[in-house]
Amino acid sequence: MDNRIKITGIVLSVMPVGDYDRRVTILTKERGKISAFARGARRPGNTLIAATQPCVFGNFSLFAGRDSFTISEVNVEEYFSEIRENIDSAYYAMYFCEVADFYTKDGNDEREYLKLLYAALKALVRGAMSRRLIRAVFELKTCCINGEAPLLSECVLCHKTGEEQEYFSLQNGGKVCSECAKKLPAGALRKLNASSWYALWFVENTKISKLFSFTLSAEVEEEFRSLSADYLFLRVNHEFKGEKLIDLITSD
Repeated sequence: MDNRIKITGIVLSVMPVGDYDRRVTILTKERGKISAFARGARRPGNTLIAATQPCVFGNFSLFAGRDSFTISEVNVEEYFSEIRENIDSAYYAMYFCEVADFYTKDGNDEREYLKLLYAALKALVRGAMSRRLIRAVFELKTCCINGEAPLLSECVLCHKTGEEQEYFSLQNGGKVCSECAKKLPAGALRKLNASSWYALWFVENTKISKLFSFTLSAEVEEEFRSLSADYLFLRVNHEFKGEKLIDLITSD
């Protein structure tokens, strides 16, 4: 019986095991999130040293044992070395991988999330969008992929359509019409700029391959960034270590 398998994926995290090995978590196209051992990957000169670093994207050859996978070979397509050379980008990438690790599961079809993570890392390399905006898009699209997209086509409370969008409810997850807004307590709604509404719609409805392709004014970007971060936090109710590092250490 041939126990060898081939997968395509991105390394999410790496943990030292014993004196020379690593335990690697990979988000894959074929099998969702998996863990595999890289034997000797911490020995000087080992061929798996560079290939088993966070954010590495490539084709992995694995040996399937009774209870675990072992990496035998890696054909790296992207090291994302540009990210490692910039401390701010590196912390953002660590955060993206942490969120991906939290949201994805073994055996699930995680192809869309793999695409999102890859696209976000490529956006960090290109640098055409600010890191803060890349993060906001990543967080909001994460919710969309997870089936928790905000309701933008109608009022989330009364389901009335056709009214110009103005108020957004984080708690209820979408647009609130002017009549329903009168019934809610002060502080329960956010009044959004028209460009923020368009950014919400764009992220929710655009293919991942074209997602990281717009810019916003500084004022609108901050509004959109704050909304995306709070929207994700309310949906997941989890504090990520990478998020704290970004807020404490990075310059943007």
